[in-house]
Amino acid sequence: MSPKKAFVAWLWVAICTLSIFLVVPLARTIQKFVSARWGRAFFGYGVLAATAAAFCILVFTLVFRLNVRSPSNYLWLAAVASLYVYFTLQLWRAPEEAVHFLEYGLLGFFLFRALSLTIHDKSIYPTAFLIGSLIGIFDEVLQWMMPGRYWDFRDAGLNALATGLFQVALWEGIKPRIISEKISPKSIRRVSILLTANIIFLGLCASNTPRRVAAYTERLSFLSFLVKEEPMYEFTRRHADPEIGTFYSRLSIADLEKEDAERSGHWGKILKDWKDKDYSLFLREHHPLLHPFLYEMRIHIFRRDRKDEDALKAKDEKSRREALFAACKENMILEKYFGRTLEESTYQWSAEKKAQIAASIDPTKSYRSPVSAGPFQIKERTLWLGILVGLGLLLGLNLAVLRRKDPGRLLSR
Repeated sequence: MSPKKAFVAWLWVAICTLSIFLVVPLARTIQKFVSARWGRAFFGYGVLAATAAAFCILVFTLVFRLNVRSPSNYLWLAAVASLYVYFTLQLWRAPEEAVHFLEYGLLGFFLFRALSLTIHDKSIYPTAFLIGSLIGIFDEVLQWMMPGRYWDFRDAGLNALATGLFQVALWEGIKPRIISEKISPKSIRRVSILLTANIIFLGLCASNTPRRVAAYTERLSFLSFLVKEEPMYEFTRRHADPEIGTFYSRLSIADLEKEDAERSGHWGKILKDWKDKDYSLFLREHHPLLHPFLYEMRIHIFRRDRKDEDALKAKDEKSRREALFAACKENMILEKYFGRTLEESTYQWSAEKKAQIAASIDPTKSYRSPVSAGPFQIKERTLWLGILVGLGLLLGLNLAVLRRKDPGRLLSR
């Protein structure tokens, strides 16, 4: 391998990575400029055009350079291209987000080309994927550090997905002849180290809660600007109320009471202004990490009113009572923990309506609100315990591979 060739290959990786990072502080400016001139959809169409161009180039390579006649290669390429198109269309309400696919698909290409100079087994695909994923996580951290930008696990996932899909296209679509089937123990160690770095990095991001940011910036004054940034993550708390049941929030009871007491007029005005606007747009415009109180309150209101409507449409008495029960409990949560803001908004129920519903159900029965509960609840301690168990399994795998290759090697040390 020529040192010059390796230098040039990794230089392209560096240029691509640096370009992605340099876009971060300019993203909003670019977005406004493009949207004003050609509309937001221009981003989506650009990604679709780039996907089509990449697909054509890869097919051309298979047909005229590699002389491949196997249908499976073309089917795999078509499947990957279809997934790029599918996920781009899924982001059409915010098409600028689809640029992640363009950036990290290109990065995946440069990573494979550079790695192929030294890695010639199938570990090259997860290696390129994990390096791209690690760069994507750091990209999101940079965004979090910028005023007006915020961290998003979903965007980190999009970055990883874009890199990974391109590796699948190479693995099953192109099937480079220089890549062998056998994976060496050294390659397994390399992949394990990169996977460990990704897992720990993501864990640190999840643990970068507002209180932890305040704690380390107090000691490291040069990082004090981070206190003003929006939260990177906040673990959801489970609250048990003896009169209502269980509900979840990113805020403590004390923080809920403080927000309701100090900012009820502000939040109430926003709710009034959005009264006749799209509910899903409201949730997109008011991020749960930036405005957890307002975000959660609006979902409680939506669930309460939806259940009230379901009761009117119920086909039997049991369904009607179940819907009214949920509506009543959601209203109890709103009145107790969002009460002042509810009074300032236009969403407060009349005393007659509350009495009518309460007469139809058993209000003392316990309730569990699904608002902010998510598919599962996890505490920070549990998260890191899971991470440590996963890393332990990775270590065990590597030791097993090493022992299998040379049973006497460990004993000789």
